[in-house]
Amino acid sequence: MSQTIKLEVVTPERPVFSAEVSEVQFPTASRGYYGVLPGHTPLMTEVGDGLLYYIQDGQKHWITVFGGFAEVGPDRVTILARESETMDMIDLERAEASRQRALKLLKEAITEHDLENAQAKLNASLIRIQAAGHPSGHGF
Repeated sequence: MSQTIKLEVVTPERPVFSAEVSEVQFPTASRGYYGVLPGHTPLMTEVGDGLLYYIQDGQKHWITVFGGFAEVGPDRVTILARESETMDMIDLERAEASRQRALKLLKEAITEHDLENAQAKLNASLIRIQAAGHPSGHGF
């Protein structure tokens, strides 16, 4: 059995990442995080919003994922995400400005829809800020 698995992360707009890795962990929509090692049982699941991490050459790396689906097999993990960025794609100043706008929207929310929309924007900005604050090789 191989000691690596192929990780591919794609969005409708573009491929985000593709490489051989030794481990993957990603957020699901309803079951917490899945951890995947080579030889994993095949499954499909809905991806949640959060940070995916993978280990490559002994170093931990982070990718944001926002919704979508994951297909897991013994030698491959494919993430079809609504949105996704590698750490080098994230502009920390822009993410912080987005956080500030979301906080303002939360304060001004009138309807339940306004509140849910503002909360989703706040969560997305916090995920990006968290990802940008993790240099490769360091955990949470």
